Amino acid sequence: MYKFLVLVLVLCVEALVSCGYRFQGSGSILPDDIRTVAIAPVENETTVSGLGPELGEALRSEFERYGVVTVVEDASLADAVLEAKVLSVGTSVKNVTGSTDIELDAEIMLTIGAQLERRNGQVLWRNNRLSASQSIASVSDVVVTSSSQFLEGGIGAGSLASLEDRELSRGQQRQAISDLTEEISRKVYLEAVAEDF
Repeated sequence: MYKFLVLVLVLCVEALVSCGYRFQGSGSILPDDIRTVAIAPVENETTVSGLGPELGEALRSEFERYGVVTVVEDASLADAVLEAKVLSVGTSVKNVTGSTDIELDAEIMLTIGAQLERRNGQVLWRNNRLSASQSIASVSDVVVTSSSQFLEGGIGAGSLASLEDRELSRGQQRQAISDLTEEISRKVYLEAVAEDF
């Protein structure tokens, strides 16, 4: 019985390998000569301060995560350069109460443009409008103090009463924007580098 199980396991592994199965992000659609990438400072066309460097760091982390390409500091030493620009951060109302029209939740959308090009200027990948969005609660009574995001922050349930709705809303917006920079960085990597399955 043991030998039979080992044989089945070996056959399953061989089948996966022969089908070319790989983990997401481990392959590359880039030409073979593109082994190093520099990430240019991210332009920020919004009024959200610090968003350019934050997105740049998220892009760097995403590209380094899989090791398909090596991220280098000096663009003159890179095979390709990734350029990105934050185009907009917008908020729209999603739901309101029926009787008083008080906003219950909103959607924050982050939109960027990005391109990956060889040092000689040949564009390898481009997306002029790449977006990611996330919903946030707009009413302070709706804050879930037992959520992991809340517990990881530096604020406790006891200090909620001393905060105004505007401070809570700003904190939730800031966290959502931070989450969106990570999500949109993942989208850039998957579109520009990762192999389709």
